[in-house]
Amino acid sequence: MYFNGIYHLFYQYNPHGAIWGNIVWAHSVSKDMINWKALKPAIYPSIPSDINGCWSGSATILPDNKPAILYTGIDSEHRQLQNIAYPKNLSDPYLVEWVKPDYNPIIEPVDGINATQFRDPTTAWLGPDNKWRLVVGSIRKHQNRGMAILYRSKDFVHWTRAKHPLHSSKGTGMWECPDFYPVSTKEKLGVDTSVHGNGLKYVLKVSLDLTRFEYYTIGSYRHDLDKYIPDGATPDDKSGLRYDYGNFYASKTFFDAGKSRRILWGWSNESDSQNDDIAKGWAGVQTIPRAVWLDSNGKQLIQWPIEELEALRGKVVSMKNKKLESGGVVEISGIMTS
Repeated sequence: MYFNGIYHLFYQYNPHGAIWGNIVWAHSVSKDMINWKALKPAIYPSIPSDINGCWSGSATILPDNKPAILYTGIDSEHRQLQNIAYPKNLSDPYLVEWVKPDYNPIIEPVDGINATQFRDPTTAWLGPDNKWRLVVGSIRKHQNRGMAILYRSKDFVHWTRAKHPLHSSKGTGMWECPDFYPVSTKEKLGVDTSVHGNGLKYVLKVSLDLTRFEYYTIGSYRHDLDKYIPDGATPDDKSGLRYDYGNFYASKTFFDAGKSRRILWGWSNESDSQNDDIAKGWAGVQTIPRAVWLDSNGKQLIQWPIEELEALRGKVVSMKNKKLESGGVVEISGIMTS
């Protein structure tokens, strides 16, 4: 999240050890996306609707320039519920303290929703009718159909489920960490999640619990029907487009209003054993942040490491007029390996 000149990174964290469990929202801040300061956890179990864990979610900047965090909490019956939190003190540039209003949870798994497969609310967007929308990942069991359940609200407090999901796909299993956002068809600059009008396409990304891979489609969004329609050129199943073909999961984008770009950040869970994680004291890393925009062909996204990372590079080393024979070796001086 970018707010008042500061970047905020929230991430799933176990304060008691390098194994999964006791999940809270850790919180780090930066002014340059390079140097980060770790703060105390922003959100941790403290109310009935999150007493067994505070799982993934998203941040939304409201029109009065007030951030809100929507997240999944686990209650005493192990139901997955959607909650909201706000900064306690907006004059604090680091937004260290967060409070949870008494009206939590704001969304419950009713009307046939599987209470143990209902999580990860997206950044909300404001429609042309001045109503808020968000989606929550879920699954329709009898078809193994992953889906993004759509909710609407006039006041960001009371949310109503739409008759139909924003989108769904048979045979894809549980959709985790959905992300839905517009991209410009005309330029590389990013756009805010609530922007609508001409010159836009839309991206729907889901993390498939079935395969532990991420897939996205590019398409159009019917605001009048609240329906996402993938383009025919992008397969709408687990053979579709992927952000990354390495160890990359549970990603999230955010709009950086300071530089008018959309930044993608993901999680690499690595491959160490639990014993190794415990021995080294940490598990998993955040991947290099990337700017994302629509390719000129309109069929896929382009990703590139954010420009700030260039500050981490050493002295440029170049060479020319060297002939490399088959099987030969040419020494490049000035480069050190670690």
